[in-house]
Amino acid sequence: MGKLTLRQILILGVALGILLPAVVLGRFLVQDRYERELNLRVLTPMSQYADMLARAMAVPVWNVDKEVANEFVQAVMRNPEVVSVTVEDESQNQFVHAEVASRRIGELFHEERSLYLTGLENKRIGKVIVELSAGRLKSDLIADLLKMSGALLAQVLISFGFILLLFERRIVRPIKELQLATADLARGKLHQPLVRRRDDEIGNLSESLDKMRLDLGALITERDHKNEVLQIELNERLRAEQALRFTEEKFTAIFHASPVAMTVFRKTNFFVMVDVNDAWVRQFGWTHDEILHSREKQMSLWRNPDDFDSVISKIENHNEVHDYEAWLHCGHQEKILLCNISGRLVRLGDESLLVLVQEDITEKRHNESEILTLNTSLEHRVSERTSELEVANTELTIVLENLQRAQHELLRTEKMAALGSLVAGVAHELNTPIGISVTVASTMQQQTEAILQGMQSGMRRSTLDEFLQNSRAGTDILMRNLSKASELIVSFKQVAVDQTSANRRLFILDETVAENVLTLGPTIRKTRHEVVCDIPPKIMMDSYPGPLGQVLTNLINNAFIHAFDTDARGIVSISATMDESDTVTIVLTDNGKGIPEENLGRIFDPFFTTKLGQGGSGLGLNIVYNLVTGVLDGKITVESVINQGTTFTMSLPRLPP
Repeated sequence: MGKLTLRQILILGVALGILLPAVVLGRFLVQDRYERELNLRVLTPMSQYADMLARAMAVPVWNVDKEVANEFVQAVMRNPEVVSVTVEDESQNQFVHAEVASRRIGELFHEERSLYLTGLENKRIGKVIVELSAGRLKSDLIADLLKMSGALLAQVLISFGFILLLFERRIVRPIKELQLATADLARGKLHQPLVRRRDDEIGNLSESLDKMRLDLGALITERDHKNEVLQIELNERLRAEQALRFTEEKFTAIFHASPVAMTVFRKTNFFVMVDVNDAWVRQFGWTHDEILHSREKQMSLWRNPDDFDSVISKIENHNEVHDYEAWLHCGHQEKILLCNISGRLVRLGDESLLVLVQEDITEKRHNESEILTLNTSLEHRVSERTSELEVANTELTIVLENLQRAQHELLRTEKMAALGSLVAGVAHELNTPIGISVTVASTMQQQTEAILQGMQSGMRRSTLDEFLQNSRAGTDILMRNLSKASELIVSFKQVAVDQTSANRRLFILDETVAENVLTLGPTIRKTRHEVVCDIPPKIMMDSYPGPLGQVLTNLINNAFIHAFDTDARGIVSISATMDESDTVTIVLTDNGKGIPEENLGRIFDPFFTTKLGQGGSGLGLNIVYNLVTGVLDGKITVESVINQGTTFTMSLPRLPP
């Protein structure tokens, strides 16, 4: 302390009185603010985002709609505090992920929520992970801390100003001004005058120093003026030399890098060649030294010297020449080139230079000549090929017509085969009730003959009562079986009419499907498989039941042939729903071995089958596709998982056009 000046002691006291309390209390204030800001900007929004995404993501994840999910995620990512958002499905596979790596700074926090589908609260379909960073919060807090420090520093400075005002004005400032003035004088800075503020010893000293400043200034000003004049002249010369050197380097680089042959002539001494670029050397075969140091070789370059005279004449008259064609020799080779010559006369300082471009067009002219010859022969060849194509087109049309007839014949054969199966099913289904009816009728006939004989010889009442009871039971059995046969005949008749025609009518979907499944009864009973229908009643359609029945028959038969192995016990399920837009969705699902992924895109193609010669014709699903998209005016899609089964989904209008 004994070595400090009075001014330093005053400054130290004021600084300690202000800074110590600020440093002690500031730490607690900063910690409190950081915790409040962390909760407000990071923890609370993180929890809100997690809850919001847990509610919003359930439907997109369930429907595998990544586009909608991405919109929700990008909305959350607009918050600069959010580092990443991850949505996983129930298999813990990443469904949607968004991340900004540059935000991964400072302390990281994350929140996780499970996804539950509305109406299935116990069904967990995935989870959402939201990750936020406190890096920006700390940066903002540090910035605010710096501002507070600046404000505190300003407060200290203002306090210093008020406390030291009188001390500075009366003693320190005049002495410091004199000290600075003498330092400036020592460094040669004489532009700032020394003002005499008071009539005291310091004022008299200031006046003496100012007179000395003026005398020194006059001498230094004269010296500086002379130095400035010399410096200006030197700078101008250096700038001119640098510009000239840059121009020369740029011209040289462009000149030698040009892919076109270029030559430079000096106008004096009747246009002597002074330089050629690398492309010229490659094109004409002479080296730089050979062509530049020999006037004779320069003139021998031109096959016809008059061409050179014509180029020089055009240059002298118009200062430029364009597209002048001339033949030029190629160095030591017995070869000449046809060149397109263009050039311009330019001035560099006091010298005029001619820059010529000599482009080799020998091959170009040769190609043009060949093209003209080729065009002449090409017209004749085109005419011949046109005739050949017309003949081939006629033959191709005949082949296509034959293929179309063959395809229609195959489709008709497939349709008649389905009708044959229907007739076989009718015969098999009617065989049982009609056989029982014949048996009962013959029995009643025998018993009636026995009663008639007994009446002639006399009978007991118990015998008549037994006959009447047997007749009542037989009649009841006969009526039930005949009624069943009648119902079967009506159903089979309707199915047969529908499948052999494409008539439109009103029908109830579940009854029509049940009738078609009934006609497949013999086929189904020959297998170990089962067909289950789950169609709501009262779905009325005004459509084409025949094509619809053929579609269901083909899909069921396709499942029996392709979906199940020989010893498997399969289940084919048929269900249907109707939405508000009058669209009926029919879903046919089997639990078979599925369709390989490489075959999914080809199953509706005609003649494509994996069971050729084993019950598959390759037309079943093609007929299904044509009937659904054509007659029924709907759509059909297929989904399959290996060893889990296949699902066909048909969307049909209830009232097709």
